[in-house]
Amino acid sequence: MLRFIALFLTLNLTLFAANFDLKPFKTELLKVDDIYGYIKDSPEIQINSSGVVLQQFKNSKSIIARASVIAKENGLAKLEFSVFSDLKQEALPLPNVLPKSGDEVVLNFLYDRGVIVAPDEKTYNDLVSDFPQIYFTHIDIFGAQLIRSSTVAPKRSDFRKFCADNAVGILIFALEDKAKIIDCQNFNELYEFPIEKASSVQIPFYSRVSGYRTNFFDFNAQEMSDYYRYYNALIDFSKVLAD
Repeated sequence: MLRFIALFLTLNLTLFAANFDLKPFKTELLKVDDIYGYIKDSPEIQINSSGVVLQQFKNSKSIIARASVIAKENGLAKLEFSVFSDLKQEALPLPNVLPKSGDEVVLNFLYDRGVIVAPDEKTYNDLVSDFPQIYFTHIDIFGAQLIRSSTVAPKRSDFRKFCADNAVGILIFALEDKAKIIDCQNFNELYEFPIEKASSVQIPFYSRVSGYRTNFFDFNAQEMSDYYRYYNALIDFSKVLAD
């Protein structure tokens, strides 16, 4: 029976991975209303996905804002704009340019580059092999960053900074009996699919580096005692209140 369940999960994941389209979706911004914008709807547009807005200048295009898909209505997809700060430099101010009709919108931005957060090596390697269309930055690099900053329980801001610094668009969190694909910047859930539960759990996640510790002088530092509870709550803050 257990072998049958494992086979069923494997087949489901293989089918899901094969159909998971991460290609950039380009379209024109039709209308702008304050911090919201509208583009023509398409089956290829996923609610909660994010992208960027590009504006044409004299001799080039430049990213001027981030955009997240928040709704679909009347044949249009509704976007919410936010600041795109990934290319921010201390010596240069962020450009004071707002999105306008006619600008280009690119959704699924960097969705072909990801990071996997898994409780053990087998789960990690299985997810890497199941998504050959994604370039995965190895979790060891993120782990080394946490060790340098004396962090054991990574916050959303830690993931966002790492994604911005390494041109990563999505995170895949392996949980107890499912995995969730998360947009790295807005932390919205894009997809969920079943996986086999890991046989062991490594804190704060599977990696080949060691030396994780909290900063003794940081009284606000978080600890992680339960891998699954922590990442469920990180993805969905409402779970903290529910528990």
